[in-house]
Amino acid sequence: MNEQEQLMDNLLNVDLEIIDVVRALHQGNWDSESMKQQVGDLLKIRDEMVQQLMSLKGDDHSCDCGHDHTHE
Repeated sequence: MNEQEQLMDNLLNVDLEIIDVVRALHQGNWDSESMKQQVGDLLKIRDEMVQQLMSLKGDDHSCDCGHDHTHE
């Protein structure tokens, strides 16, 4: 597994963890400050991972969908 694939796998795991914490918050009527902080921390980690993933892609604007995603 290359670095990009590892990052994508880690990103999926963080997304699943965020979903689990948000579900627990929802069931608890959104009243857990520690869980709210945990979601904030996880979102920060996720944003950093997405930035790292995008930097690995560099100037490659292809996503295998057939469209050109260049911004001209």
